[in-house]
Amino acid sequence: MTTSSPVTFEHDPDQTCADLLRYIDESPTPYHAVASSAARLSSVGFTEVSLSSDFAALVPGGYFVTASDGTIVAFVRPRRTVTGFRIIGAHTDSPNLRLKPRALYEKAGYLQLGVEVYGGVLLNSWLDRDLRLAGRVVVRDDDGRLKARLVSLTEPIVRVPQLAIHLDRDVHEKGLVLNRQEHMVPILGLSDAKKPKVGDSQLVQELCAHTLGLRPSQIVSWELHLHDSVPSVRAGLSRELVFAPRLDNLGMCHAALSALLRAHSFDDDSGVVPVVALFDHEEVGSSSDHGAQSALLPQVLERLVVSTGGSRESYHQALARSLCASTDMSHAVHPNYVDRHEANHRPLLNGGPVIKYNAQQRYATSLPTAALMIALGQQAGIELQQYVHRTDLPCGSTIGPIVSTLLGIPTVDLGNPMLSMHSARELCGAADPEQMSRLLAHFLVSRAQVEAAR
Repeated sequence: MTTSSPVTFEHDPDQTCADLLRYIDESPTPYHAVASSAARLSSVGFTEVSLSSDFAALVPGGYFVTASDGTIVAFVRPRRTVTGFRIIGAHTDSPNLRLKPRALYEKAGYLQLGVEVYGGVLLNSWLDRDLRLAGRVVVRDDDGRLKARLVSLTEPIVRVPQLAIHLDRDVHEKGLVLNRQEHMVPILGLSDAKKPKVGDSQLVQELCAHTLGLRPSQIVSWELHLHDSVPSVRAGLSRELVFAPRLDNLGMCHAALSALLRAHSFDDDSGVVPVVALFDHEEVGSSSDHGAQSALLPQVLERLVVSTGGSRESYHQALARSLCASTDMSHAVHPNYVDRHEANHRPLLNGGPVIKYNAQQRYATSLPTAALMIALGQQAGIELQQYVHRTDLPCGSTIGPIVSTLLGIPTVDLGNPMLSMHSARELCGAADPEQMSRLLAHFLVSRAQVEAAR
């Protein structure tokens, strides 16, 4: 196994971790994550192109396309016909609470905002937190044209208060039971004689318009998410830990981008194209026009082959020479619940990237793809860990099986270990981001014979 150049991909772990914290704080929603990713790509010479553009007109270089503001696909167009792909996939969305279109409620003297639970949320983690609103709005300009704008309110204005223990005396014995419709409605403020009508949208329009410096009448529609207002931080006795929201899966989006920024070469003449695909909607099944199950990635890859002089037959030949790394955060062993983990597969924080296996194909890792990744780890000086879910517990999944099935590409599922997955606030190791970024950079330039992975 060789790489295209002897250049080292190693960066300072503290700098990589600090950059991850910035990336997370810049990205309260998938739309902000895509915007932040696009800015990082543009800063090193990548150019944004529209999906409606003629790919044949593109000159060799780095490009990216976005879809519905929540998905981004970046690639390097080679100087010759495409011969294969090295794809890193991840997802931009995280479980959270999202405003309903007619969100405003008045109840018992309070103004509240109706929310819908998105994904597999740990509901209790959203209680008693100072929450902010962020998302996107559609704005009508003075010429009548509609345009999407990102919005992020600067101050926390909502909170979901937990019921006092005096009114829920058996909570410790029976456990906290939360109804998504009744108990997760955040408080926005107190109602008064001038309160808006129930379901009125004017208040939301005014909040967004004030933040963006627009007239409320210019706001046509919106999609707003709640998120924790506390910034991401390093913590622990030796600052060896990270406390942050949305580590699942912005941690892997950041690693994928970092790998591409380290490994890309606009002068590479091999015909093997590095690709980073960050999808929205993984937490709810990936079934959308820009999720991992959509035609978006296959179309981009085929157009790349055809635009560089290949045919549809060349496209399928290129897929047969391709590899995919599906990156999604992994479970670390929990010291308070050790029995919930498979006895011989208990990843440790800062113990290195984790390869994920599942006999039911909830993860796409195969024996050959695992072996290839282990060999890359040895080449990069990185020790990999292994994870298998307890056999008597249902296992989650990733975009790995979806992309592997859709494209017929050998795939490995891996991620950094973490605790508090799907909480409003999560925990990972501060050394792991650098290890994963370096491993993925080696993956992008690997010229291993893919036939060995078949």
